[in-house]
Amino acid sequence: MFTQLEDLPNELLIDTFGYFDIRELFYSFWKLNKRFKRLIRSLQNLSLTLEKDEPKLISLFACQIRRLVVNTRQDINFNQFPRLYSLVLHQMTPNQWKQLGSAFLPHLTYLSTSCITEYSYEGLLLHIRILFPNQLPTLRHLNLGFIHAPVFRWTESSSLYSISVRSNDPTVVPYILTSCHNLYYLDVSFLPDTVENCKNQSVITNHPLKQFILSDSYHKLSFEIVDIFLSSIPNVKRIKLSFQCNVPFIDFVQCLSNRLRYLRRFDCEIDDISDDETTAIEIIRQIHPCFNRIQLDRGLHGFRTFRTY
Repeated sequence: MFTQLEDLPNELLIDTFGYFDIRELFYSFWKLNKRFKRLIRSLQNLSLTLEKDEPKLISLFACQIRRLVVNTRQDINFNQFPRLYSLVLHQMTPNQWKQLGSAFLPHLTYLSTSCITEYSYEGLLLHIRILFPNQLPTLRHLNLGFIHAPVFRWTESSSLYSISVRSNDPTVVPYILTSCHNLYYLDVSFLPDTVENCKNQSVITNHPLKQFILSDSYHKLSFEIVDIFLSSIPNVKRIKLSFQCNVPFIDFVQCLSNRLRYLRRFDCEIDDISDDETTAIEIIRQIHPCFNRIQLDRGLHGFRTFRTY
């Protein structure tokens, strides 16, 4: 005896529907029968990806959509989604920018934005003012995408919990830490055109940040810059670092151990380009319990590479 889709219990169907985008549910199941319509109507955590404005789909399910991905430059009225808590903007337009406020998005907790290509001061300030708005008090998680320009000014936010950003300007780190007093998680990646310029930047000295990820795949940051970052975040418990270290690795991890007194997890992929060729990995592992997982390899360019797996 064959089991048909209609034979499955409501609970199993609802669990299955959770793996579908609302567009897939609509075109696959909406017109099957009244039972399926009622089940789809009962779903309260729907996701929708918009490649264009779809008035019919939006009018039917806007109140049920919690996560919206917008990949179009067409004007989308966010007021249509009164219960939205997650918004991803792949092609931000001025109209979309203007709607990033509690009047349009009163429940928004997660925001991800696309690449920022404006090099003008005015364009950058507009972007920053919107991404750290006091009018989004519910916002907790922010993915800034790419910022291809120096950060001149950030407005303060006490509500943000996590930030991810890619930038060509190391001052982005002290600016974020200074502006976001309650930040828990920070993930920063640096671009190929990064220029060191924050050695004289004033920074906060006792930020409560607990998790920090730094990726410098293009080897633009020196130990001095990384140490400035570490001096600002003594309360970090989990850290992941990827960069090229211009001082002996043992000196770096001793400094890190002294800076981060609450460290519980250390991950790294660090090239040691100093002249130190003799320090044994066993000595490094003895500095801190978190360093027991560090392995020593030879990188592609002959440098000693310290990494965790």
